[in-house]
Amino acid sequence: MVWRLWKEWIKNESRSRLTYSWVMADQELTLFHDASSMFSIIELGAAMPDADRLWQAKTPSQWLDAFERTYDFSGYQSGLMPRTCPMSLRDLFRHFLDDDIIRQNIQLTPLQLRLLLHPIQGLVWHHRQLLSCFSDSVGSRKGSRTVTKASTLVRLEEVQTLLQRWYDLSEHYTKNNTVCPVTQANLVMFHLISLNAVTAFTSIEQLARREGSDGTYQHLITQQRRCIQETEEAYVHCGQVLRLIRSMSKAVRPPWWPAAVYRVSLILWTGGMMLQNEFIPQGGVTMYTDAGTTLSIDNLPMEHPSIAQYLRARDSVPMLTKRDGTLISLDNPHNVLLHCIEIMEEGVPTRFSEGIRNKLQRLFDSWSNNQISSSVR
Repeated sequence: MVWRLWKEWIKNESRSRLTYSWVMADQELTLFHDASSMFSIIELGAAMPDADRLWQAKTPSQWLDAFERTYDFSGYQSGLMPRTCPMSLRDLFRHFLDDDIIRQNIQLTPLQLRLLLHPIQGLVWHHRQLLSCFSDSVGSRKGSRTVTKASTLVRLEEVQTLLQRWYDLSEHYTKNNTVCPVTQANLVMFHLISLNAVTAFTSIEQLARREGSDGTYQHLITQQRRCIQETEEAYVHCGQVLRLIRSMSKAVRPPWWPAAVYRVSLILWTGGMMLQNEFIPQGGVTMYTDAGTTLSIDNLPMEHPSIAQYLRARDSVPMLTKRDGTLISLDNPHNVLLHCIEIMEEGVPTRFSEGIRNKLQRLFDSWSNNQISSSVR
């Protein structure tokens, strides 16, 4: 009897894992290609994958033991088993919106936490796309456009609240469970999605390629301002992506980690261009490092008091940290790119990672120190 129940469970679980593998593939492709999702949350009514210890069981007895521990069920008799399975992503997202997951003691796995990011990512993409349609100029009709843009920003802030709620759930899970590679990858995805909420990455790539630029200083400044809306938040999320990736074993890093470093590299590079304009207005000596206490954004965890203080008061100077402890100032985009190229070289080399590294090297060559200086003056 147990053998039959186990085989039936494997068949259903296989379907579930195949379905949500497509969902995760969709999430990764849409995130790194800045595209819309193929799946609507309303369509995702299939049960999510169950706990890994059930899936990894090799025998019916191992599976039954794992089942009893997972669902607090004991005393298998005459084939009677509780009819229980994970809820669908659609139903879980409803509980998430109602903010009652912890209150109802809904136990989540790292994979389910990862899947929960999918609809949030879609909301961020939708609002960022809408914001990109507004012009920078102020028209003669003072009602509609300004109010619509303002209301879109408010809705985007609400989505950022959902991102913080997800982070709280992840922290709740981490306090009671061992951190695993899936959990670390989840946090990287969280910070990348959070970056999408405060930056326009398509505009950043256009800036890097000098697309749509007339070469004037004023136009360059305008382009940069479209790229990053919340500079301090962007720096913190960039630092956390780098910290998490470097803390992961090279053998278990997700295959998309080079793309994550690439996005962070371009955002930090753009931020460095903006800082140059702010702290070296007339070609003098930089005043960036004199603006406050230095803060290693890629060396401290998100919950560190110094990070919270920086986000609240904006009174520190964010820096990157090399392996030997040397600090790298963010107001030098030249050095920032070099540092990110070095991070690319720390992982297991693949054709993908080499392609990303070469892309960053071409950007570095294109925007050499002299070219940056002449462009921003």
